[in-house]
Amino acid sequence: MLGNISPTASVNKQKPPLFDLFIWLRENAGLDLTIDQYHLLLQALKGGFGITSRDELKQICRLLWIKSKSSPQAERFEQYFDQYFEQLKPEPEKHQSSPTSAQNSQVPTSPNEISTSGTPHRSSESSPQIPIALQGELLPDQPSRKRSYQLSVRDFPVTERQTQQNLRYLRRPIREGALTEVDIEATVQKISQDGVFLEPVLIPSRVNQAELLLLIDVSNSMVPFHLFWQKLVDHLQGGRLGMADTYYFRNCPRDYLYLSPYRPDAKLIQDLLPKLHRNRTFALIVSDGGAARGGMNRDRIELTARFLEDLTPCVRHAAWLNPIPEERWQDTTAQVISQRVQMFELNSLGLKAAIRSGKS
Repeated sequence: MLGNISPTASVNKQKPPLFDLFIWLRENAGLDLTIDQYHLLLQALKGGFGITSRDELKQICRLLWIKSKSSPQAERFEQYFDQYFEQLKPEPEKHQSSPTSAQNSQVPTSPNEISTSGTPHRSSESSPQIPIALQGELLPDQPSRKRSYQLSVRDFPVTERQTQQNLRYLRRPIREGALTEVDIEATVQKISQDGVFLEPVLIPSRVNQAELLLLIDVSNSMVPFHLFWQKLVDHLQGGRLGMADTYYFRNCPRDYLYLSPYRPDAKLIQDLLPKLHRNRTFALIVSDGGAARGGMNRDRIELTARFLEDLTPCVRHAAWLNPIPEERWQDTTAQVISQRVQMFELNSLGLKAAIRSGKS
């Protein structure tokens, strides 16, 4: 009776690949499979499907032979599919095999070499190669051939640590708040005047009141650097600043600065700039300045120059970070802009130089 056939039965040279699996599931798992469904599997194998791993083979068989994932047949399919290959595993040999026997036990390379027991045999007929995924007892869980590339933090020229360390150079310490620190000089002077120590003289602790105004260009030429400036925005929280505000623009700031790179909400530049603190605010602009496309754009130069003229009196210092390498600024809009504001290449050294340029 076919239902009692063991997958370790004798070799049948006439059987095509995985035919015993088909019979095993039909008779033992009770699946209502037809020969047409078996031929569908063969066509899938020839097309390169289900040959990478046992899991991929199971998925192809499930798609071709099981109508519904929730049907009772699906559960039986899972059970008997795994059971079939488990029974194909050979028992460990008690003696060391000779090179000749090891060579004879090589995995099958053609459909006609896969038997009921998974034991290969040689066939003189030429046939397409069958990868290791279909070799009976050897169906390893191999990684998928489709691998997606993931950009990680280490791929950026400026790390989170470097960003936060450099931002700490933006300092405007001011004493304010509760009296928590001892003024040693004043306390000593008070002791000398009173002739006795009664209590220390307390003063407020120093608080960094430096403010950062980060302006980011989100035009089409800046799309390749989206992840870069997004990391820069995310790292601002570790800079220990009194305040850090981020606004967005396209190509050059004109009339409005936007609260989001997708530009639903905005603030008028003429309303925003007067509210900046003249002695505390450091403005940092991130843009290619036209270097990505190259060439000279007179309108962009004029609009940018006008914005910088309005910005400069409202901040302590302004600097420009350009993600395009400095050698590509030559003969572009960025070169002209760099003559009006300090421009640095956006990397670890450039970020450090840009922030320290605002120290006074």
